[in-house]
Amino acid sequence: MSDTEPILHEATSSRYMHDPEPEPESDSDDGAGAKLLPDASARTRGRERSQASVHHAPHEEESNWKVVRDIVLETAPTLVLTTVGLVFTGELLERVSEWHVFKRVDDLIILVPMINNLKGNLEMNLSARLATAANIGELDNRRVRTGMVFGNLCLLQVQALVVSALAAALSFALGAILGTPAAPESTQELFRRVPRPGAPSNNRGETGLQEFVFVLVTSQVAAGVSGLVLGAFMASLIIVCRRFAVDPDNIATPIAACLGDLLTLLLLALVGTALLGALTTFAPILLAAVLIAVLIGAVVLTLRNPYVRPLLSSGWGPLIGAMVISSGAGMVLDHYVERYEGFGVLAIVTGGLPGSVGSVFVSRLSTALHAHGEPGAALGPHTLKSARPRLVALALFGITLPVTVGFIGFLQLAGWTRLPFTFLALFVLFFSIAVAASLALGQALTLLLWKRGLDPDTYALPIQSSLVDLFSQVLLVACYLLANALGADVMSHRKR
Repeated sequence: MSDTEPILHEATSSRYMHDPEPEPESDSDDGAGAKLLPDASARTRGRERSQASVHHAPHEEESNWKVVRDIVLETAPTLVLTTVGLVFTGELLERVSEWHVFKRVDDLIILVPMINNLKGNLEMNLSARLATAANIGELDNRRVRTGMVFGNLCLLQVQALVVSALAAALSFALGAILGTPAAPESTQELFRRVPRPGAPSNNRGETGLQEFVFVLVTSQVAAGVSGLVLGAFMASLIIVCRRFAVDPDNIATPIAACLGDLLTLLLLALVGTALLGALTTFAPILLAAVLIAVLIGAVVLTLRNPYVRPLLSSGWGPLIGAMVISSGAGMVLDHYVERYEGFGVLAIVTGGLPGSVGSVFVSRLSTALHAHGEPGAALGPHTLKSARPRLVALALFGITLPVTVGFIGFLQLAGWTRLPFTFLALFVLFFSIAVAASLALGQALTLLLWKRGLDPDTYALPIQSSLVDLFSQVLLVACYLLANALGADVMSHRKR
């Protein structure tokens, strides 16, 4: 079996081999209101799903009105929460960047955008996988649910510890090569920014090795704890959604991305502050050894879990590619954040909201595809009929615009930005283009990966979110340039 095959193909075979007797009746939950796709029962991916699908599949397809209503009621509040979370993350970053640990160890500043990007993608992938499993009935059996959630949490620990180590190594290397970034003057300048060359810093700690170990340990502890807490929270949220007939595809991935950034940043600051006093001791080295042992243990547990074993060696390429693509968005932000009024705060929303909407769309499409077969299976003329991609895309597009307009109104009333009406009208237009592009890219990428035998729940979201982020930043720059050409005063008047 190839490493790119989906999560449950091997798991199903394992259940058939090792559990030939029927499951006890007590192992199945009621789940009476859960949302299954109309054709879920036609797909045989294990005895548990077949039983659940037959029992819970709706007798007729949901009406278009009900689909739209559910998206509005479930996704709109999620997008509002995501917007608030993005702004709060930026404000938190401004505050913690003044802490002593970030001034003493400059590499932590460079680490922030890298680890946020990588960790956010990990949590989105986890949420998409579990949401798909919930909607097609995998989580209705208690034994399957326990094994799947535990296996995904172990896998998340492996991924979090590995990608945080990679981010720490890159940040340390960039800090040594490029020197110390200039101190930020705006609230959002550090969010997803790439350091600009500056005067080399002489504050590198006692030795380069000690500082590297400190950055490595801080990054891994923050990522590991964040993954454990947020992973358990997202798994619980999806199970609760399933029980109360709420579609987790509509809410899980945006919340995962938003809370992932916020929690990881907070833990990075707290762990770094706690370990700063031990920077020149052997404590970071001992902690690094403990983390290596934790990583080995998580790998062993993942390999023993049939639900996630195939994922251990797959999905790394999109994560690394997303980090590289997002660095382009960071360079755009770094170059223009001081030039244009309000660019920093608008850049976060412009990149975050279209990406969140696209992640909801990708998650829903992936669920529909998984209900009909395995990745690589031929797509029939009615494969996506139950997912109604056009209707869902229009509904998501429609609920995003009011959220954006309300956010702009809040910024203007609160005095965070003072932008002319000409620019605001252009911003809504360009933002609409970004949302439409995110939805179109999400569908095209999901179908392309599926046809190539790759699970969209693992491969689509990192690529989609990073490309949308970069494209949105470019559109925002174009919006400022056009508004300036039309005579609107959009230049920043801050003293540099």
